[in-house]
Amino acid sequence: MRMELLAFTPDVELLIATAMMTTSSRERPQDLYLSLRSREERVRKLIKRLVLKHGSVLEHNRFVFLADADESEVLALLLASRFFEVTRLGERTWLLSCNARTIVELLTGEAELPPGAREALSEALRKAAPTLWEKVMGRGG
Repeated sequence: MRMELLAFTPDVELLIATAMMTTSSRERPQDLYLSLRSREERVRKLIKRLVLKHGSVLEHNRFVFLADADESEVLALLLASRFFEVTRLGERTWLLSCNARTIVELLTGEAELPPGAREALSEALRKAAPTLWEKVMGRGG
């Protein structure tokens, strides 16, 4: 399976940090977002403190991939996580999307993924959320 990252939500780590802060703050999410936007080091510190099992804060984003795969590889990916959205574009061409929670769960879990999928998901997370990627890789993901 070959997966190419086409697009992802901008400011993934900022959104995750904002979601984290909304759980313990009385401020509105948009105010927290604007406050954190100019505080990159604060965002990195929050991401480093994130407990990965608290996945709901990882859901406020989207990663979109173009995949070259056969049906069995796409089925294996769907069996590994039901949180992928899949659209067939051609015989071996697929549009796949998921959020960071799905990627983190697949990288830290024991799921059997089609060859190439783990590497593509890891690279997508590294590109979009490098601090989160470092945390995930530190846990053996």
